[in-house]
Amino acid sequence: MTLVIKKVLRISFILCNAVIMLFYLLACLVPFLPAGKYWFIAIMGLAFPLLFFALLFFLIYWIFRKSKWAFLCAAVLLVGIKQVSVFFSFRQVSKFDVLKAPGNIRVMTWNLSSWGESNRKIKSNPNYQKEMVEVIKKTNADVLCFQEYLYYKDSKYYDSVIPALKDYGYKYSYFAKSNYTKRIYKTTFLTQSVILSKFPILDSAYFFYNVQEFSEPLIYADIQVNDKKIRVFSTHLESVRFENYDYEALHKLKEPMNASIVQSRAILYKLKQAYRSRSQQAEILASKIKQSPYPVIVCGDMNDVPNSYTYFTIKDNLQDAFLEKGSGLGRTFRFISPTLRIDYILANKNFKVKKFNKIEVPYSDHYPIIADFDFTAY
Repeated sequence: MTLVIKKVLRISFILCNAVIMLFYLLACLVPFLPAGKYWFIAIMGLAFPLLFFALLFFLIYWIFRKSKWAFLCAAVLLVGIKQVSVFFSFRQVSKFDVLKAPGNIRVMTWNLSSWGESNRKIKSNPNYQKEMVEVIKKTNADVLCFQEYLYYKDSKYYDSVIPALKDYGYKYSYFAKSNYTKRIYKTTFLTQSVILSKFPILDSAYFFYNVQEFSEPLIYADIQVNDKKIRVFSTHLESVRFENYDYEALHKLKEPMNASIVQSRAILYKLKQAYRSRSQQAEILASKIKQSPYPVIVCGDMNDVPNSYTYFTIKDNLQDAFLEKGSGLGRTFRFISPTLRIDYILANKNFKVKKFNKIEVPYSDHYPIIADFDFTAY
């Protein structure tokens, strides 16, 4: 009986290993397959870190057992080296110095989540506009890219942010309103994509990806930095638009006995629709980047992980500031999973990335990120 049990356990272990390898290989296809068409495989990309560590566990196990399965596990792991290289930064953690080197330009991007309105649970709770503006001031950034910037249509609600930031040198700005209008606490507001700059903005434009219930435009600003011109893009790609009950359903998925089939289907539907939209948006953004007459810096909330079709389509030959100077997983979305790095600063290779920093503050559902670039050689 003992021999039978051991045989069953060994076969089960091997089958589990084989299934993990299959899913891992499918996840490795994600960057190369349009997510709108192959949305089910795209979802596999979300589990890539878990699959990687599971396969690494099997590799170590088979090495200790001196089994030939170790070679197969190693070979499969190597297939995903491209995805691993963008998911993790193995650099040593270094303290960020707020002082900039002469000739460097500092860029910041932050999904403001309507100044933290998403964190408001009851009417009496204020938003975090003052606290967030203080965080922004302390970064000493030269260019600011904001998504989900709250803009009240009612004239009695005066936007005090821009005047406050002008006192800190942000004299130039470009705004583009979203298609999305909402009423909150009897006040109608819009969200906007915004670029603020200490350097002159020479030209600007916006493009709507498509007509969606919630859609912020892609914007860019051509900025004169001393004797050079650069183009800065800011964007917010399609969100999955999870509500509180969706987050509760995701939590229940960790306990299959408590999971709801209806809720699970609703989550899959939202993921499918978001992948379809982002796939198209990524292709549009990539084409706009290639059309730029100047070196580009691309900032924003891409709403997708690094091993995704979205990321690889937009990044192409650009540098990822986090991979150049960041460390670890680089999580930028505060909820659901520690692997969700969905906010990015990308740049042409004309720039040399000198610094990168993520500021972990609780005001928005996203963390702000900043990067320093040296482009004196450009």
